[in-house]
Amino acid sequence: MYIIIYIQRKQYGGGVAMSLGMRIRTLRKALGLTQQGLAERTQVSRIYIQALESNRRTPSMKLLSRLAESLEVEVQDLVKTMSTSPSGRLQLEEVFQAAPETEVWYRSKRLKPKELRFVQSLIDAAIERWEEEDRVDGSV
Repeated sequence: MYIIIYIQRKQYGGGVAMSLGMRIRTLRKALGLTQQGLAERTQVSRIYIQALESNRRTPSMKLLSRLAESLEVEVQDLVKTMSTSPSGRLQLEEVFQAAPETEVWYRSKRLKPKELRFVQSLIDAAIERWEEEDRVDGSV
């Protein structure tokens, strides 16, 4: 399973999702593939890959299957949305506590468990600082 963290996300009903095009681009870059390289693997033109990545085209089920195989993921990893609460919130704790076989990506880099723990410590430190600032601001 892949979790791809990307800042620009779109909200859909009960989930937060990276666009299909952004997923394709992120996974392609993570494998070190060019658009031409992915086009050759999937038997389509580079222009078509460019159109997919910019969300101007939607792949057929056959192409989606070839894309998933070429990007070394399951089809559901390309099309699924991340679960969120009914309020539309994504709990980062779920990402940090994901099963060991879950891969977490940021941009085009797969985060190792040590790196993920470091990111979590940065977030924890920032939250502690903000809470301290709130306490100081509240006592003024």
